[in-house]
Amino acid sequence: MTFSSDAADGAVIGLVVTGDNHLSPALPRLSPGRRLQRRAWLRRGFKAAVDCALERRAALFINTGDLFDSPAPSNQDRAFVAEQLHRLGGAGIVCVAISGNHDTPRMQTEHGGEAPQQVYAALDELHYFAASDMLEPQMFTLGVAGGELRVAVIGLSNNPVAPPGSDPLALAQWSAEATDTLAQADVALLIAHAALEGLARPNEGERTITQASLAALPERVRLVVAGHIHRYARQRMGEREVVVVGATERMEFGAQSGEPGFVWAELARDGVRHIEHIRTKAQPRAEITLHTSRLWPVTADDLAPGEPAPDDGAQVDGAQDEATHALDVIRAELEAVCTPETMARLRLTGPLTREQYHQLALREVITVGQQRAFSLDVDTSGLTLTERAFALPDLGPQAEAISPARMVALVVEETLRQSQEGAAGMPNPDDVRAAGELLLARLRASGEEGA
Repeated sequence: MTFSSDAADGAVIGLVVTGDNHLSPALPRLSPGRRLQRRAWLRRGFKAAVDCALERRAALFINTGDLFDSPAPSNQDRAFVAEQLHRLGGAGIVCVAISGNHDTPRMQTEHGGEAPQQVYAALDELHYFAASDMLEPQMFTLGVAGGELRVAVIGLSNNPVAPPGSDPLALAQWSAEATDTLAQADVALLIAHAALEGLARPNEGERTITQASLAALPERVRLVVAGHIHRYARQRMGEREVVVVGATERMEFGAQSGEPGFVWAELARDGVRHIEHIRTKAQPRAEITLHTSRLWPVTADDLAPGEPAPDDGAQVDGAQDEATHALDVIRAELEAVCTPETMARLRLTGPLTREQYHQLALREVITVGQQRAFSLDVDTSGLTLTERAFALPDLGPQAEAISPARMVALVVEETLRQSQEGAAGMPNPDDVRAAGELLLARLRASGEEGA
């Protein structure tokens, strides 16, 4: 069939681009019931993109990889995707996809090297670009009210064995027919799964497409859409639009995760006419940061006569149980921001003693979080111990091997010496001697005293 240039010039097609849907994650920390609920939230994000394509009568539906969180999704999520692709196909919408770093098998011996997208391709519900080292444009003739548009789509799936930090485009080769296909197309677009230089933080992605590789693409390629980075971003490069689609559900805590959603774009022979980021409803999240001064405030017994309490810590009755107080503070913070659907993260920061560390009762904290929120992640990386741990003495580069019993004696001797010299944060000398004797007794019992 031949097409008049006038018809092609007048055609503007709509397309929905989505990716990083991460359907069917393992979620080992969640109970089976809550795992099902979390997976349902992820399906809602993908379905929102499908609904938009149907409502706006898109001509093309694109997935930029990581449709699934692994190469082996659950049957429930496989069936869900089949249903959504069937809805799109029934409306005459062409569906194309690549696989990402999560849903591409890392070895040929894993699932025969096939991504789950291949199942839908075998049923003609999806055109899947399985190649990770070859750029092979496929022509689609898409008709709309203004005419028809010949669109060349180029898809590049994730290459699991490519060197970290490499440029997927620089490593890929163009197929022998690529030049002819692009020459016959009215417009072309590229689908990739990698970080894009200038639209991602340094070292944020496993692999990065450089600005030089984007600039070297054929002029006919007027749109580049990429998955992998979970927040939306966009850049204009001459006559070409470069778009990071982002995820359809929030996958991380923090502002860097961005707002979830997908992209609606309008494409004509002269390039991209319109780009719109459509947000999706995400499962609620809450992030709480607590300093140790709030968990273990200064007590009246800690203050010298006439000494005022510090401004950054509350003062409590010295008789109050400190461990109970710390748990009460955490419970109050969770109750203030959490709902049964809220995924929460508690960040604990600041100095604490060894005794306070043991009082923290992280198991109880997690139990409280499970009662008040959908899930709770506790981050203790910001905590620092104010008391020094036992340190091995420096025996010098010429030191010979010594027995475990002799090493225990040296550690006790060195710790007592530092304590006598008034070093800060040292344990009680009697406790040091008792610990040394207990360890020696256990070494003797195990027969390793002089090993």
